[in-house]
Amino acid sequence: MRTPAATLAPPEFLAPKLLDSNRTLDLRETRRLIRVVLFRVGSQFRICSLLVAFVAAVVALAPGVAGATERALRDHLYDVDFVTPKLGWVVGAFGTIARTEDGGASWHREPSGTVENLFGVDFVDSEHGWAVGRAGTILSRGADGRWKKQESGTQRHFFQVAALDDHRVWVVGDWGAIFYTEDGGETWQDRSLPEDVILNDIFFLDGERGWIVGEFGSIFVTKDGGKTWERQESGVEKTLFGVFFADENRGWAVGLDNVLLRTEDGGGSWLLERGRATSGSLERMGFLEALTNPSLYAVEVVGDLGIVVGDMGTILVSRDGGRTWEREDVPDEWALRWIRALSLVPGSPAGGALVGSGGLTIPVDGGKLRYPDR
Repeated sequence: MRTPAATLAPPEFLAPKLLDSNRTLDLRETRRLIRVVLFRVGSQFRICSLLVAFVAAVVALAPGVAGATERALRDHLYDVDFVTPKLGWVVGAFGTIARTEDGGASWHREPSGTVENLFGVDFVDSEHGWAVGRAGTILSRGADGRWKKQESGTQRHFFQVAALDDHRVWVVGDWGAIFYTEDGGETWQDRSLPEDVILNDIFFLDGERGWIVGEFGSIFVTKDGGKTWERQESGVEKTLFGVFFADENRGWAVGLDNVLLRTEDGGGSWLLERGRATSGSLERMGFLEALTNPSLYAVEVVGDLGIVVGDMGTILVSRDGGRTWEREDVPDEWALRWIRALSLVPGSPAGGALVGSGGLTIPVDGGKLRYPDR
């Protein structure tokens, strides 16, 4: 269970509000806006290919119509969640949802009933799960194996979901959005922050302790099951995309420009292990620097195995429980691809998968990455 982005490349939620004509862009926001534009352009420069993909998605994912059960995944994938080393789900562009029962060797599409991009997914067991995405989209899956839309009461984009059990679920997203249900999604409570900040990830260690990360180095913690959220000092200004805790003390957060943070005291203090705390001037930003400091999107540590994923095909692996990290060698053709999410589950050793652009899936089997033959 993953309790620890959008139309073209890493999710559009990186900075959807910067185009507001009533706001003045400072240097930090300007730099971030430029990155958003670059991300959105990515390698998807042919409009016709997008139209073809959209039509294919509508046909495959229309309500009540299941696509071919073992068709190769081609749409961008934004999140993944495994509940056992073999059983897991992915979500992505155009309402894509797919299930694997063999550790990621094959994927079976499940009709989502939506063509909205889905950014987050979390399961509490082999039957009950939630997926969230654009325009306030919340989907739930029950024992009957069908995905159903739930009413969130908002059009704000949701970027991640954390399900504590089949009744209590948390969702975070744009404009400080924090939504919560304690009745399995029959009703959703708006517990959003009063400040305008994009919240990218949420992780709960148990029913009481949880963390949220987002724009401008924001980290929030709750110790009372979400009744209150307090800000923690991250020491960085850059957007954070992912957070994970192995226990009540040891945690990690990752973000823009190769930022990797670690804490040994539950977030009381955060140590910058990779990247820089502040953004440099636009004049000093070079293409080479962008290549050598790719953004990092997600991190998980299970036992001794830790994995971080990000831009430019970046995969960092730890074999000592997240104390040290080494970059994996990946195929050269991945240099312009991004890997958006991962899910690890305990095993002997861990299993799970990594997912990213163009339907990329990388199974984790026996604690090792099984690279696809592409």
